[in-house]
Amino acid sequence: MSAKDGEARGAATTGDPAQLLAEARACHLAGKLAEAELLYKRALGENPNDAAVMSKLGAALAGQGKLIEATARLERALEIAPDLIEALNNIGIIYQLRGKAKNAAKAYRRAIAIDPGHVSAHVNLGSLLHAEDRNADALKAYEHALAIDPGMAEAHNGLGAVLLRLGRIADAERAFRRAVEIDPGHGEALNNLGNLLKQRDDLDGAIDFFRRAIAAKPRLPQPHVNLGNALRAKGELADALELLRRAIELDRGSAEAHWNLAHVLLLQGQLAEGWPEYEWRIKCREFRDQNWDHGKPRWDGTALTAKTILLYAEQGIGDAIQFIRYVPLATARARGVVVKCPASLARLFKSVKGVRNAGPDANRLALFAAEAPLLSLPGLFGTDLDTVPAEVPYLAPPAEGPTFDFPADPADGGSKVGIAWAGNPEHKNDRNRSIAFELLKPLLAVEGCRFASLQVGPRAADLEAHGLAGRVADWGAKLEDFADTARAIHGLDLVIAVDTAVAHLAGALGK
Repeated sequence: MSAKDGEARGAATTGDPAQLLAEARACHLAGKLAEAELLYKRALGENPNDAAVMSKLGAALAGQGKLIEATARLERALEIAPDLIEALNNIGIIYQLRGKAKNAAKAYRRAIAIDPGHVSAHVNLGSLLHAEDRNADALKAYEHALAIDPGMAEAHNGLGAVLLRLGRIADAERAFRRAVEIDPGHGEALNNLGNLLKQRDDLDGAIDFFRRAIAAKPRLPQPHVNLGNALRAKGELADALELLRRAIELDRGSAEAHWNLAHVLLLQGQLAEGWPEYEWRIKCREFRDQNWDHGKPRWDGTALTAKTILLYAEQGIGDAIQFIRYVPLATARARGVVVKCPASLARLFKSVKGVRNAGPDANRLALFAAEAPLLSLPGLFGTDLDTVPAEVPYLAPPAEGPTFDFPADPADGGSKVGIAWAGNPEHKNDRNRSIAFELLKPLLAVEGCRFASLQVGPRAADLEAHGLAGRVADWGAKLEDFADTARAIHGLDLVIAVDTAVAHLAGALGK
C-alpha cells in the first residue's frame, strides 16, 4: 500500500459513506487531488452506481491530467444519470481540453437546456466559442452568465477577452477591471489587463500587471510569456529569457512560450538553440490558418540530388524576400526547388537560380519529393552567425518592364532616392510600422536629391493630398508586382522606407 493510499484510508476510518464523501470533497477543494481520487473510489466501492460521486471523481482525475480516465468516468456517470448537470459541465471541460470542441459544445448546451441558470456552463461555452473565434456567440454566452451572476469574476474576464478580440478596447478594459475588483487575485484578468495596456503602447503599465498576475498565480504560464515578451521589447533579454524558460517549465507544451523563447535566443545570437525552438511556431494559434502540409514529407535537409523540393512562404512578404537567399543551399542538395509564394513575388523569385517555378500554385504545377517552409531553412542548414548566406545581391531586377522617370528638374543629376512610408494596413503591428507622410516631408527639402515614391495601396494618395505629386515622382501606379519594384529600385541610389517589404527588397538588391 502506498503512503498516499494509507493517508486516504486513514482519513475515513468509520466507513460512513457520508463522512467518506465529505472528506473526499474536502481534499478536492484543498487541491489534494490524488487523495480525493482515492476517497472517491472508496465511496464508489460502497455504491458503484452513484453518478454524482462518479462525476466528482472525473473532475479530480482531470485536475491531475488523467483526461482519458476522467472521460471514461464521466461518460459512465452520464450513462447512469443522463441529465446530471455537473457531469455534463465537467465532461464538456475535458472534451475541450482534449480538442473535441463539438463534443464539448454539445455537453455545455445540454447542461444549459436542463438548467438555463447554470452559470458555469454558460461561461465554459463562452470560452469554447471564443477559442474558435466565434466571438459574437461567445459574447452572448458571457452576457447570459452575467445576467445570472453579475458578481462572477470569471465571466467578466471572459467577456473582456471577447471584447478585446472584437476591438472594443474600452469595454474590454472595464470588464477586466471589474473582474479584478471582484477578485483582486484573478491572475487571468490581471494578465489580460497587461495585454490591453501593451496594445496601447503602455509597456511599463503592462509589465506591472504581468508581475501582479504572476504574484497572484505563480503557476500560470501565460503571464510569464507576456512579461518575457514585454521585457524583450525593452531590451532586457536576460530577464526575458529566464521568464520564458520558467513558462516552459510550467507548461512544456506551450507553443507560444517556445516560439517566443526562440526570438530571445536568436536576438542573443544563440542560434543553435534558437532554431529548434522556432519550429514551435507551427503549433501557435497565430499560424493556425497556415498550410504546413502539402502532401509530401517534411524535408530534413538531407541530399535529394535527383528530386525537387517544395519551399513555401509562410509569413510576410518581407520574410519571404529575406529567406529566399537560402535557395542556393537547397539546390546544392536537390535537382531544384519550386517555391509556393504570393503572386506578387512569383516573377521575382523565378529569376533565382535553381527555382524551377514559383507562385501561389507552384505546389500543384510541379512534382516534388519533400517540402519545407522558408523560415525553417536556417535550422535545417545549421546556420550560425558566421554562415548566414551573405552573397548580396541575391535577387535581380527583370531586364524588361516599365520605365521609371523623374519629373523634369533643371538641376539634373544628384542622388536618386526612393521613399515608402506605409506597409500592409492589415498587419497586426501596422501602428508601429507605418508613419504619417508628414514625417518624410523634411527630406524633400534636402538639396541635390531627386525623390520617387515606391508607395502602393491606399496610402499612395498621400502624395497628391499634400500637393507633392509634382515634387516627387509617383512610381507606385506602375508597380504591378515586386519584380517591377525591383526594377524601380535598381535605378536608385538610396531607399528610405518603413519596416515593409520594400526595405527587405532593397537589401536583397544591394541598395
